[in-house]
Amino acid sequence: QRVYYFNTKEILGNKFGTPNPIMYDVVNKEIGMRRTVQVRCNGIYSYTLSDPLLFYTKVCGNVEYEYTRDQIDEQLKTEFIDALQPALGAMSELGLRPAQLPAKAKELKDAMNEALKTDWSENRGISVGSIALNPITLTEEDMKKINQMEDAATLGSNPFMMAGRMTDASANAMEA
Repeated sequence: QRVYYFNTKEILGNKFGTPNPIMYDVVNKEIGMRRTVQVRCNGIYSYTLSDPLLFYTKVCGNVEYEYTRDQIDEQLKTEFIDALQPALGAMSELGLRPAQLPAKAKELKDAMNEALKTDWSENRGISVGSIALNPITLTEEDMKKINQMEDAATLGSNPFMMAGRMTDASANAMEA
């Protein structure tokens, strides 16, 4: 007979970061804007063994020695980053801008659990516990384009702002 012990507590301190940019659709329904941008993000996540028996059966098996998290961490981190693309797509469908994502950790966690459902939950008995994101960064060019599109839409929809902009442009042209 053998006795196996499983840590069913939340396993903290799993850092992640996107080595390459991930495509993200920025949607602003108020002005009818949609633009695909490249985002980079990093942060930390936790996971739990939600089904220890499945984890034993599919992952660690009948081991002779101790099976520790460092034996699976690299695989989990790679799969976690791979699942960011569909999860961020789900966040985009909610109309969230990249700057709003860190404040929507619960929604992102739910989207990640959905994206990882087959690989983690059903095949290994693991689920995402929590996600903490650092600020998401866009390329300078993408940020500039978004700002230009929003400025144009804002100026074009307000006659007072348009008149002020035209007056300012006329004054600048006369000075030049």
